[in-house]
Amino acid sequence: MAVYEQLPPGERKLADTILSKLSHLASYSATELAAEAAISKATTARFFRRIGYRSFGHARRQARAEAHLASPLYALAGVDPREHASDTLARHVAADIKNLSETFSLPNARPLAQAAALIARAARVRVVGMRNGHFVASYAACLLTQLRGEVVSVPGAAMTLAEDLVSLARGDVLLVVDFRRRSALLQSIVEAARRARTSLVFIADPGMPPLSRRGDIVLHCLTGSASIFDSYVAALSLANFLCAAVAKELGAKSRKRLEAVEALHEALGDLRR
Repeated sequence: MAVYEQLPPGERKLADTILSKLSHLASYSATELAAEAAISKATTARFFRRIGYRSFGHARRQARAEAHLASPLYALAGVDPREHASDTLARHVAADIKNLSETFSLPNARPLAQAAALIARAARVRVVGMRNGHFVASYAACLLTQLRGEVVSVPGAAMTLAEDLVSLARGDVLLVVDFRRRSALLQSIVEAARRARTSLVFIADPGMPPLSRRGDIVLHCLTGSASIFDSYVAALSLANFLCAAVAKELGAKSRKRLEAVEALHEALGDLRR
């Protein structure tokens, strides 16, 4: 911030708080930021007017609109080449711990239970994640495939996107992993699922402009990082927890499938002992 040195002490505390949360600023309210910086709401309002915004809401809308544009190239400009490696590592670990703690402190408990029940009883499950969401989606699909049938990652290896989506129908679930930088295709995939009356579950960064609508299930996940790349430690943990909850929902059905999978491993001899 160009005006940082001219800020009064209270507003400077708020600036420090905001700078530490830039990757997911849009997920905070003005009241939460004021409380964390230990300043008044009036001071918070003055700060945002001072830096050129009509209100915090105006700043948050801009942050939400621009969150998906973030690039490692811009983050690279903030790297201090003189920082000691041990300090860099400590900040990296602290950021991941913070993401885990705050992700599971978010109001995710009820939607997690709803998502697990929905996925367990769905006729078919399709899992989609593109760019940075791809490996998290693949991990979730891999776990779910161990528990139930009719689980498919889209698009498939042959990039047969239309063929993967054409059979979606009411009673199916599309699990969408949505992190920045979002592929332009993802919105089209979500819209195709809506037209098919398919239920939607999102694992998404709360700082992203949402693809979800009222009635969808949304699991928020923080991806802030001390490095130039976003972190997906919390995302993998959330996917793991969700799939374990699906196993509990399926009960004996998941146990029967896992037993069949293990028997097939024995027959194939594909796992090294």
